[in-house]
Amino acid sequence: MRTLAVFGVLCSAIGCGPAMDGTVPPFHASSPKADDPVVQPDLLAPPTEPSPPVATVDAGTDDAATCGGQEFKLERVPPNVMLVLDRSGSMNGTISASSTTPKWTDLKVALQSLVTTYDAQMRLGVSIYSSDGDCGPGDITPLAAANGATVISELNAKGPSGNTPTAATLDKVRTQGQLNDPSRDNVVVLATDGIPNCPDVDVAGKITALYNSTPSVRTYVIGVGDGTATDPTLLSAWADAGHTALPGATKYYQTNSPAELKAAFDGIAVGIVSCSFKLGSAAPDPSQLYVFSNSQPVPADAVNGYSYDPGVPSVVLHGAACDALKNTPSTKIQVVYGCPTPPPIN
Repeated sequence: MRTLAVFGVLCSAIGCGPAMDGTVPPFHASSPKADDPVVQPDLLAPPTEPSPPVATVDAGTDDAATCGGQEFKLERVPPNVMLVLDRSGSMNGTISASSTTPKWTDLKVALQSLVTTYDAQMRLGVSIYSSDGDCGPGDITPLAAANGATVISELNAKGPSGNTPTAATLDKVRTQGQLNDPSRDNVVVLATDGIPNCPDVDVAGKITALYNSTPSVRTYVIGVGDGTATDPTLLSAWADAGHTALPGATKYYQTNSPAELKAAFDGIAVGIVSCSFKLGSAAPDPSQLYVFSNSQPVPADAVNGYSYDPGVPSVVLHGAACDALKNTPSTKIQVVYGCPTPPPIN
């Protein structure tokens, strides 16, 4: 835990300079660089006396308004992602007639790519089913940060065997309470190569129960190979129930090659990595809150800019601003509060 230095600045229409009157500084938050340790921000104790009001100035004058800043690391909020993976005996088969590798091998390769790229941006867990080679629901490896190596180890320790207890496994995921953190997005990614063949086949009902949970859990659906393509209406209903339906007639990710399977996992990951940042304190005046991405201003826009939630408190990037961060995870996000006009940012 580290408290960073408080600094005073003097703001005007042309920028900020050192403050000399002891005005209480607001905060300046920035995301860590790639090689920075992740630390929880500490805020300094509030003053014992009220601070004087902040003056305002007209644009173009040299008169100064006073403002200041406290700098701390933003806390990015990684989503909870539970991988629910079918290892039934049919996963020994190939994903298509032209493929030469088992679907289970293709699945491991796709997940290794997912972990390599996104492990630091999400909290992963896994349930591989069946657990007993019959109709036992999958065991659950708990969610954790930087958990990719554990997930891959679980995959390597198992192979295709048994039946397809998809519904029972999803129900176990819901009742085990791993996806109950209201401060995060909570997501299931279901990958299966066949239609359920155990006594409970109400997969859509289990996915609906996950979505109706508090907090709500969305479910993405990947069909691995042509076994699921024999009944696309069924898997499309699952995607509808999970509120992740794709446009078009096929609502889920139907994959018929190893490359398509990898692309499905990558596409889902891009959609769920977090663009939400917790702040260490609420902004007393949100009109003096400014967000920058690689030193460029981000507009206050819930479609393609940022929104501010004072209840958490947090800043959430949307649309193009979020896409830029997802495509370049090393992007530096900065949040500044307290100047009547946007201050210069390095």
